[in-house]
This record gives sequence, C-alpha cells and structure tokens, in this order.
Amino acid sequence: MKRIQSGFTMIEVLVAAIILMASLLGMGALQSTTMNKTNSAMNKTQATEAMNYIANALRSQWSTNPSQDTGVDAAYNDFVADFASGSNYQNNFVDDCGSGCSRQQMTDHMLASWERMIGENLPQGKGTIVQQTKNLDVDGDSVSTTYYEITIMWDDRQMAQQASGEMATLGTNCSGNPKVDLACLRAIVRP
Repeated sequence: MKRIQSGFTMIEVLVAAIILMASLLGMGALQSTTMNKTNSAMNKTQATEAMNYIANALRSQWSTNPSQDTGVDAAYNDFVADFASGSNYQNNFVDDCGSGCSRQQMTDHMLASWERMIGENLPQGKGTIVQQTKNLDVDGDSVSTTYYEITIMWDDRQMAQQASGEMATLGTNCSGNPKVDLACLRAIVRP
C-alpha cells in the first residue's frame, strides 16, 4: 500500500525561509535608501527656501540711491551665517520691530532670520554672502556692476553616516564631491 505524503519537506521550508529573509532584507535596504533620499530632498528644499528669503531680502533693501546703501551693504558684505558657532546676529535677534524699523534694523532682522533658518533646518548648515564688484565692457565703456554671491552649505551625508555608525570629518567648502565635502547651493543676486 502506498503512503500519501502531506505537508512540506524540510528543504522546501528552508528554501521558503531563505527567500522570505532575502525579501525582508531587500525591503529594509530600500526603506533606508528612501529615507536618505527623502531627507536629502528636504534639505535641498530648506536650502532653496533660505536662498529665496535672503535674495528677496537683498533686493528689498537695495535702493536706487547708492549713498543710502552704505550701512546695508556693509552688513550683507562678507556675512557668514554659522548658527552652531554663534554670531552677533543670532544674539541680537529681534522678533518684530514693527513698522518703525530703520533700514539697518530691518537688515539685521533679515540676516538673523536667515541665519536661524539655516542653523535650525540644515544639518551643519552655514551660509555666506559676499559682495562682488565687476567692471564690464559695454560698447567700449567700462561699467561697474555690483552683485552678491550667496552660498548655502550643509551636510547631506549626516543621516546615512548615523545609520552606518560612522561619522566622518566634514569638509568646509563646496568642491562638488559629496563624499568629502558639504552639499551646496549658490546664487548671484543683482539689483
């Protein structure tokens, strides 16, 4: 008489367990990669918002009379927003000075707000504003033009490094190599 086998053999169970384990590990890796990419996109969005804020602040402060801009230009020129190390702007932050603000108070308020945006929203976030003057040749005449170069830098590798347990020494500039340096967003603002 023949015996009828019911159920699964040990090899079938082992193969099914290996396939299930490989699938779960793949899903875990996919989840980690998705979180890192989402975090990176969020950082880029935050940097873009901070860039737009300070570019609009610069444009709103620029007057048609250059003699009025001396204090404002001095405040924006060579400004470094480094919230982690602290600056005069973060310590002198004014929440709202209302409609009675002077141009200098508005400038200080905008710079403090920008610095706070970068420091609170971007990992290891830093920003710089550098005033540049360039002489251009226009139809044989030398014309001087002034503009601001704005750079925002942040560590886009932080979440991946924390997950892997390794925290490398951060770079300090925008070389374009995200493995050794900071992620960057740059813009030039003209009046």
